[in-house]
Amino acid sequence: MSTSATHFSGVDLLDETGHRLGTVEDVVYDDPEVLEPTWLVVKPGMLRGHHYVPVAGSYRTTDAKLVSPYSADQIKSAPKAGSEHVLDADTRTRLIEHYELS
Repeated sequence: MSTSATHFSGVDLLDETGHRLGTVEDVVYDDPEVLEPTWLVVKPGMLRGHHYVPVAGSYRTTDAKLVSPYSADQIKSAPKAGSEHVLDADTRTRLIEHYELS
């Protein structure tokens, strides 16, 4: 899924059953030279913090929403994104383990 951050910003994220998981607020690139986003920063609701969600495995619907293979519970229990949305090595490792990406 090759695209820029502007193609994700403000997009609704859904689970595979069509349930809304939140809104994409930002994207994080592991390698900025490749311009391939690795992590979505998703805000699940008004009173909840932002969480990282892998871009891998996601796809677009015909009405431009984004569908993630991860459940609401899995996203809510993931490490939260800080206010700057910058991933350090420790958080990246925890995310990889949490989403079983390795």
